[in-house]
Amino acid sequence: MTWHRGFQALLFVALCGAASAAAQTDKIADLVRRADTAFEDENRDLAQKLYLQAVELNPEQSHAIYRLGQLATNNEAALAWYARYVKLEPDDAWGWIALGDKYLRVGKDVEAFDAFRRAAKLAPQAKEIPARLETAGLRAAPVLEPLGGVSGDSDGNRTWKFGISGDAALRHGFRIGGKATRSRINDGLTLATLDEGLFRLQGRPRAGVRLDVVAGGVRLNAPAAVAWTTPEADFRLRWNSAVNAAAIDVRALRVPLGTTPLLVTNRAMRNELRLGGTVPVGPVRLRVGGRDAGIETAVEKRNRKIQFDGGLVVPIGWRGEFSAQYHRISFERASHAGYFAPKRVETIEGGSYWEFGGDGRWSAEIDVGIGMQRLALQQQPVGPWKPALRAWGMASLDLTKTVIFKAEGEAYSAPFAPAGVSTAPNWRYAALGFSLVFRLD
Repeated sequence: MTWHRGFQALLFVALCGAASAAAQTDKIADLVRRADTAFEDENRDLAQKLYLQAVELNPEQSHAIYRLGQLATNNEAALAWYARYVKLEPDDAWGWIALGDKYLRVGKDVEAFDAFRRAAKLAPQAKEIPARLETAGLRAAPVLEPLGGVSGDSDGNRTWKFGISGDAALRHGFRIGGKATRSRINDGLTLATLDEGLFRLQGRPRAGVRLDVVAGGVRLNAPAAVAWTTPEADFRLRWNSAVNAAAIDVRALRVPLGTTPLLVTNRAMRNELRLGGTVPVGPVRLRVGGRDAGIETAVEKRNRKIQFDGGLVVPIGWRGEFSAQYHRISFERASHAGYFAPKRVETIEGGSYWEFGGDGRWSAEIDVGIGMQRLALQQQPVGPWKPALRAWGMASLDLTKTVIFKAEGEAYSAPFAPAGVSTAPNWRYAALGFSLVFRLD
């Protein structure tokens, strides 16, 4: 009767397994029920905790997974939950809508368009889909952008710049394109030109990571010199934590200092490495950074420029901030190549940055600073503090669904600008640029 005893033992194990499975099913159902109650009562922390427990017990509990997407504290986390949900429920149009919304939020326009198109096939009568599908299609469309602008400084230098750029969307939030521009630089006596042809790749290879790569060439041409072509490049890698509190910014660039005909004639180029970061300290953020640059010209040896930046930032929501900033710039030695190179420049300022609009036809950003600045010439003592002002702004307006007008301006009134180089101790600078963005839908 051995076989009979074996059968009884097998039956007992099966019954125990069934009872255990039934108990776990009941436990999961209870967790989901309690989580739904907490969700309806807007107790987000408790709801999230209970949904997570349900998913740990059953990784295919699609309802809990969808709710976790709704409860996620950032777009990247929500995107991961919704992507997991549509794998379990591929015929749920609203799951694809939620996924598409998050793809748009993180800049993955091609994936968003595909998600909304899938939703449209599943629910062709849904009123929520057409507008989203149109938005994603426009954002994923190739772009052509004629551009132009003018800048001038207190030394009488004027630069007119015009050109064209364009790009196309790729998957994973990348865009690839190029830009060709010509700058005509005039000091009232001499006219020089800068011609730039650049390739650009930008995107978000991973959550919280943004990559920008610009590479190409620039041709410098001035009456008193032979035309010269040299490489130009700009590599930038940025990382932000999930809540955008901590950040790291690494940048390496090689760019011309062609703001005057003399600098073009002398083939002035800046090779620079930048490293910056933001660290949360309670309710405020500590922002620090450094730059190490080598300025090369055809008429003298390489000159080193060192810059340190520090600031205490008070965020105002996610659209604005106030800050107290300190900047220190030093040059290794004086220059006779056409740019101002003091021994030390210090700036202390109060700054403010704000974003406006963005959800409708228009958006704008503004960054201003007001403070004091002092400098020391090479082998001379530091001078008195003087007022220092700076301002930058950008605005965008949708003229139609496929045409966008953009304007950008900046201005400095300071003994020395925090960015680039100037040509004199008391230097003022202003620039204004315009472009039209055509979405080739």
